[in-house]
Amino acid sequence: MNIILLNLLQVSILGIFLIIVSPKIIFGNLQVPEFKKTVCEITINNKENKKIYVEIADTEKKRSYGLMNREEIMIDNGMLFIWDKSEKRNFWMKNTLLNLDLFFINMKGIIVGIYRNAKALDQKNISTNEKVTFVLEMKAGELKSQVGDKLNCPIIKY
Repeated sequence: MNIILLNLLQVSILGIFLIIVSPKIIFGNLQVPEFKKTVCEITINNKENKKIYVEIADTEKKRSYGLMNREEIMIDNGMLFIWDKSEKRNFWMKNTLLNLDLFFINMKGIIVGIYRNAKALDQKNISTNEKVTFVLEMKAGELKSQVGDKLNCPIIKY
């Protein structure tokens, strides 16, 4: 009987520990890549230029980590994923704590697709319909850009 109570106590203590301990502590050993930052502009409806401040995810490690484990993003900030060639891309929101809008951008900088309000922590696959070279992630609802708008970014050669 004492062994059963001891086992129940140990399981209870472990359960409480896992609930209380922050994921930051559990996953604290994950190395967060260092992202370069730059200022870009989105030309909206061929009229208005809106400045956005982006972190650049241009390696496999950076693209895999993306905006995971972030509890907030400043206004007009986001992440720009960059590849060397255009392909259909797949994203998911696992370990992403914020709802995001994803803007799918072709090699000429034109937004060719948008996925609005991707839900935090959702593991549903989000795929592009067209081949893209860039994907911009911004906080959901913040950037009112539409398909056909253009991204202008000094680090990108169109």
